[in-house]
Amino acid sequence: MTMLNNMSEIEKQLDILAQSRKIGKPESIALLDEYYELLVAYFCYINEIQHIGNIPSERLPIVPFNFDERLSYIQERKHHYMGYQQMKTLKSELIKMNAAYRVKHN
Repeated sequence: MTMLNNMSEIEKQLDILAQSRKIGKPESIALLDEYYELLVAYFCYINEIQHIGNIPSERLPIVPFNFDERLSYIQERKHHYMGYQQMKTLKSELIKMNAAYRVKHN
C-alpha cells in the first residue's frame, strides 16, 4: 500500500532526525506534518470513512484503545519527540488491528 510505504519512508527520515535530536526543529516540521496526515488518512481508509470527525470513534470497526485521547495528545505534540513516538505506536497498532479485522471479517 502506497500510504504505508510513504509513512515508512518518512519514518526513516524522522528516525535519523530523532537520533540527532532534531525532532521539533525546522527540518522535521514538514515531515512530522506529512506523517500525521498520512496516519489520519490511513485511519480513515481502514475504517472506510471520508473524514475522521464524521462518525464517533466508538462506532467504527477499527479503533485502538483510548484513540480519541491519544489523537488529541498527538495533535498537541506532533512536533515533539513523544508525539512522534505516539504516532509510530498508533501506526503499528492500526496495521495489526486492520489485519486482524480483515482476517476475522473476510
